[in-house]
Amino acid sequence: MFDVMFKLKGFFKENWKDYTISLITMMGSNLFSVFIPFLIGRMIDSIVREELTSPLLKTFGTLFLISLLAAYLLEFIWSYYLFTGAAKLQRGMRKKMMDHFLKMRSTFYEKFRTGDLMARSTQDIRSIADTAGYGMMVLMNATLFLTVIVLMMGMSVSWKLTFFSLLPLALLAYLFGKLGDIVEKRYSAAQEAFSSLNNDVLEVVDGIRVIRAYVKEDDYVEKFHQQTESMLKKNNRVADANALFSPLTKIIISLSNVIAFGYGANLVMRGSLSVGDMVAFQMYLGMIVWPIISIGELTNVLRQGSASMERVEKVLGTGDDMESGGEKVIETVDDIVMHGLSFKYPSSQDLNLDRIDITIPKGKTLGIVGKTGAGKTTFIRQLLRQYPLGNGEFRVGEDPILNYRGKAIQNLIGYVPQDHVLFSKSVRDNIAFGKGSATDDEVMESVRIASFEDDLKKMSQGLDTMIGEKGVSISGGQKQRISIARALIKNPEILILDDSLSAVDANTEQKIVENIKRVRTGKTTIISTHRLSAVKQADEIIVMEDGKITERGSHDELIGRHGWYYTQYLRQELKAGADE
Repeated sequence: MFDVMFKLKGFFKENWKDYTISLITMMGSNLFSVFIPFLIGRMIDSIVREELTSPLLKTFGTLFLISLLAAYLLEFIWSYYLFTGAAKLQRGMRKKMMDHFLKMRSTFYEKFRTGDLMARSTQDIRSIADTAGYGMMVLMNATLFLTVIVLMMGMSVSWKLTFFSLLPLALLAYLFGKLGDIVEKRYSAAQEAFSSLNNDVLEVVDGIRVIRAYVKEDDYVEKFHQQTESMLKKNNRVADANALFSPLTKIIISLSNVIAFGYGANLVMRGSLSVGDMVAFQMYLGMIVWPIISIGELTNVLRQGSASMERVEKVLGTGDDMESGGEKVIETVDDIVMHGLSFKYPSSQDLNLDRIDITIPKGKTLGIVGKTGAGKTTFIRQLLRQYPLGNGEFRVGEDPILNYRGKAIQNLIGYVPQDHVLFSKSVRDNIAFGKGSATDDEVMESVRIASFEDDLKKMSQGLDTMIGEKGVSISGGQKQRISIARALIKNPEILILDDSLSAVDANTEQKIVENIKRVRTGKTTIISTHRLSAVKQADEIIVMEDGKITERGSHDELIGRHGWYYTQYLRQELKAGADE
């Protein structure tokens, strides 16, 4: 149960000053709080013995007021430092999670779904932060307060009465332990249900157009209803277990009150205890209720925090299996060489790349073609280092790629993926993202190269036009050209277009290809496509099938060989002629 506290020892050590201040002020607050019943007991004894005078009453009143104000002031101080610490922990853990997400490559995101990561980054971290805030408050304050009260009950009243009155608390501690185990198991199940619901909601939002097109709204509403009902039941089971802490505490405390009143009355009758001591003891016993209930809640908080810590640690402890890079830096890209490179995805049984041998000379254009599933995108993913290297050799210049720093090669690449990721910002911001501090002139130059100038003129606010979430307000072809402009503004050493011209017409495609060839003299360009017209001007074209290179050469050379490239080219030309 306390393992979550142990795992947070680094945080507590880092913020030891805040927690030391909290502990000292908490001790002071507790002492002033338990001093109040002692004063009341002495005042009642003075009344019973008819010794209460006006000056003595003023003294009692002054001490009572000072104790009350001091207790509240010190309580404010320790509460401030404790709950500020919880906010720091929450911020720090979320930053740590975000840093981890940004460093991870594709294999990591195949192990966790997006909604699950969101749940662990929000609700689970909030539960862990509760242990550093409310949990520490209860652990320090309730236990310390309870200790001080017990000492005052024994020292100022009677140790025998204290022992017999608190004897039922042993049973309560046992019941709390058993109940805590139940809470932890049920809470873990509820969190898993929350993660699953998050995943499905995100999928519905992303796929709402398809869902509507297939008139599946009612099906998803019913599925959502079933999931929320299931999550409600699991959360209710957690709440049912939590709800037992309070009545158990009250029953045991009531038993303690019965013992205290009965045995205490007997001691008063025998003259072993004064009336004032009996009243003070009952007040102390009443003050025990809050610490006992809080300790029950502490059990709950720690169990939930422990379950959440396991979920968060699982994410932070999961890597992407990528090889660590070297320390070499690179400012310009020489020839890219792959020799005998084979690779398969973690979930694949067969090779997805099979003994790839290719040299991409610096400043040349490589075209990659092949039917769907031939391995074109997998080849590009290896160039981008999105997955661990397979068997074989992969060099940039004279050095293996693993000799370079992790981001050294990526900083030299401009990449336009098949799925165009655009942000809920303006056209300008989306294009300038590729460089960061781009001027409007640089943005417009990239717009012209990507043949997006005419479309931009039709937009009501030009570069300031908001494109909506994921580019929802623009067409597929416009998304592709904004993505191309974003990659071009970086003026990268290597430009990779992964089927990035499929949504534009043939004339626009040719303009873009010609513009890229004109402005990228001396820089390497790699174009993967289904439309062979996009790679006609490439220095070398490779044809892929089942992860292998089956044909290679220039456009004219491949046409002369009458293979797959020749057949596919004729089909596409005939189709283009028919469309015209």
